[in-house]
Amino acid sequence: MFPISRPVASEQSEGCMESEVKIKQIVLNRMERCVVCHHEFHTDDIHVISRKPEMWTMLVECTDCHARNFVAAVLNDGDPEEAQLALRKLTEKTVKILLEPDQAGVELETPPAGDPISPGDVVDMYQFLGEFDGDFKALFRSAS
Repeated sequence: MFPISRPVASEQSEGCMESEVKIKQIVLNRMERCVVCHHEFHTDDIHVISRKPEMWTMLVECTDCHARNFVAAVLNDGDPEEAQLALRKLTEKTVKILLEPDQAGVELETPPAGDPISPGDVVDMYQFLGEFDGDFKALFRSAS
């Protein structure tokens, strides 16, 4: 959670877009990098989920490893405990969708038809990649 004070009247007139940029910049100043792969975050990595007068909830997603973090920015006299509860609910909802998609009303794609990948397939690919020189043009020429 990131406590953020209320903007002064002149800042309020600058518009919602500039407020969003400022709040995202504060989040970036606090987070800086992905905890998984250490990729440096940018404002485009932050997606606003909810805007309330006292709290914004956001999703910060790493563009390299796709690790996701929910963040709450507590504004004005917002309640930090309410923000923690909101983040907990978002996390629980996300986990439920991942573990029980049919009960959460989410439809998953049907896996493509065909035989499942066998341990032998994995060994074959490992050996192929060990010998592969990176020349995709030659690879695709020989396949046709």
